[in-house]
Formats: sequence, structure tokens, C-alpha cells
Amino acid sequence: MAIPIESSPPPGWEREGIDGLLGLFPPGRLSEIVGPRSSGASSLLLALIARITTSGSQGGGQVAFVDGMDALDPASAAASGADLSALLWVKCGGRLRVALSAADLLVRCPGFALVVLDLDELGPMPASAHMRLQRAVEGGDTILITRSARHREGSPASLVLATRRLAPRWMGLRPLTRLAGLRSEVSIFRSRPHTLSPLGRGQGEGLKGEGRRWTLDWTL
Repeated sequence: MAIPIESSPPPGWEREGIDGLLGLFPPGRLSEIVGPRSSGASSLLLALIARITTSGSQGGGQVAFVDGMDALDPASAAASGADLSALLWVKCGGRLRVALSAADLLVRCPGFALVVLDLDELGPMPASAHMRLQRAVEGGDTILITRSARHREGSPASLVLATRRLAPRWMGLRPLTRLAGLRSEVSIFRSRPHTLSPLGRGQGEGLKGEGRRWTLDWTL
């Protein structure tokens, strides 16, 4: 997993940077991040976890990370700025049913600012599970995000972000010989009207702009 160093929207979009991107996830709703490995999806999650666990004068919020494939690297999470003492890591050993049950239980527990269900290549996630998770989080203050390699049609998610890998970045004297980082593109695949997260730009604003995109640079 990589660490964000820079965000630059393409011409035509205002410069919000990664802070504006991370502020789009609404509480009390199901959101999705869709993208294969090395697309920037996991790094985007780490950036969000770091922001939530360290924001606020009294310390950050609590995060539950349900790891379907046991792929989370705590060292990468710490390097991205996450407070590991505020992170509950649930390893599921590649068992889809265990991951779904854990996420359903945790999103109903009070006290978590963010619950992540990271399925990676595990799945596809049943449509009934999507509906159950949406009902479980509805009306609360928890941000619920699922991450998977592919989007499933019929998902009730209010926000779906799609990630894809662009060209790697190299450094050193020519010829360039050292990999400096990765570049990825994040786009809004779907958005439905809702109230933005307190991490965003204010209450009562509807999310807009399906097809809107950002390019993000990540350092290794």
C-alpha cells in the first residue's frame, strides 16, 4: 500500500485535493470503493483511516477494519498517519461469510466512526448482503465503506468511487531506474443525493458529478 503525497484534478475541476475527496463519504449510508489491486483503492482507504483516527483536538475516531483476505499491512497504515491504537483489525482468512457477519455486527455497534469491509478479490458480495448492511448503518453516524475488485449491479450504495492505475513514477538520473511511486485515477461512478459527512464541506450539500475524477500520486 502507498502513501498519498499529492492530488491534482484534471483541467476543468476545482482544486479540492485528497481532503475534498475523503470528505465525500456520508455517515449513515453505504459507500463503495471499487478497483483491483494496485489501483489505489487500498491506499485511498488508508488515507481515510489516517484522517479519521487522528482528526479532532481530543483525538480521532475509532475505526473497524474487516479484512476479508488478511491483506492489511499495519506498517503501511502507520506510515500513512493512522493511529493504530484506534484501529480494530478483524482478520477473516478469506472467508466471505465471516467477513460479512463481522461487518454487519460492527456497523451496529456504537462508537465506530468508520467501518470498512475490505473484500479485495473475495466475492462477489451477495445483493442481500448489500441491502442488510445498508439497513444496519442507516440513520446512524457511522461511515460504512466496502472495497472490492468489481462493482455489483443492484448495489444500494449511495456513493461508488472507482479507482484505476495510471503510469508509475520513476526517479533518478537518466535512465530512470528507481520506482518513486504510483499514480491512480479516482472517479465518481455513482452518486445519490445525501447529506455530506462532517469531514466534507458542510451539511445539506448534495453530492453531484458522476464521472468526476481526480488523479492521485502515491509514494511508496
